[in-house]
Amino acid sequence: MDRLKGLPLGRQIVLGAGVLLLIDTFLDWQQVTFLNSHPGQNAWHGFWGIVMCLALIVLLVWTAARAFEVALPVNVPDGLTTLGLSVLIVVFAFIKAITDDAVHWPAWLGVVLAAIMTYGAWLVFSASGETLPNMSMGSSGSSTPPPSGGE
Repeated sequence: MDRLKGLPLGRQIVLGAGVLLLIDTFLDWQQVTFLNSHPGQNAWHGFWGIVMCLALIVLLVWTAARAFEVALPVNVPDGLTTLGLSVLIVVFAFIKAITDDAVHWPAWLGVVLAAIMTYGAWLVFSASGETLPNMSMGSSGSSTPPPSGGE
């Protein structure tokens, strides 16, 4: 427990909000009322939900492994991986909430928890000193192809 308390704030936020989001995924994200019953489906139904939940598990395992100093691949950037997974989770949670029928309050709670987790991931990324990858078209920034040699 002392090890968890000693973690940087970003990792604490990612783990705390992530565990709460994982619990939230088992509540009814969709629910209808029919003849005094309330059938529903949790976040694990449908493409967006399955991908979101699997990415959440990967992020929680990744963050816990970093927190408990488990040996992980050296060439994988920690801050960028944490941020990328959390952005994927918040986007898929939002898409799931707006595209499903009969959305119930746990879906919106899930979106909020995913956003809080993404804030924690941003803190982890900022503290890592890493930078976002450069997405320019070429080294000079122009979209014209380089001249061909040998003419």
